[in-house]
Amino acid sequence: MDDIFLGVTLSGCEKESTTVENNDEYYVKYIVNSQTIYSASRTARIKSENNSNKNFTFNGSKWEMIVGPVQKGFHSSIDASYDTAQTLARTYIDVEIHVSKNNVPFALKANNNSTDVRMSASTNYTIY
Repeated sequence: MDDIFLGVTLSGCEKESTTVENNDEYYVKYIVNSQTIYSASRTARIKSENNSNKNFTFNGSKWEMIVGPVQKGFHSSIDASYDTAQTLARTYIDVEIHVSKNNVPFALKANNNSTDVRMSASTNYTIY
């Protein structure tokens, strides 16, 4: 009987190192919806594109702000509240964070909505 040898040759492959550039641009839209029968102003505190907190005061029932461009990994946050220490009956406030990637329409990513009477709301979202 003849001996048969099967030879297996393993060759090492060197994986090319490539740098993947992330050229994606993201924009963040912050929205506050509020209702009250009182004349109380509202404050929104957001995380801006340079990672600083910015405060805005407004009187209307709806407020929104777009920041960007920001990069992947950006941690967006919004806090909104009525400028009063009192709890007011029939007072509502909701917050939302929407994100747009590379100029596509904004998509809702985080919200804090409630039908309960409340004086403040907050939410955050990290772009992955």
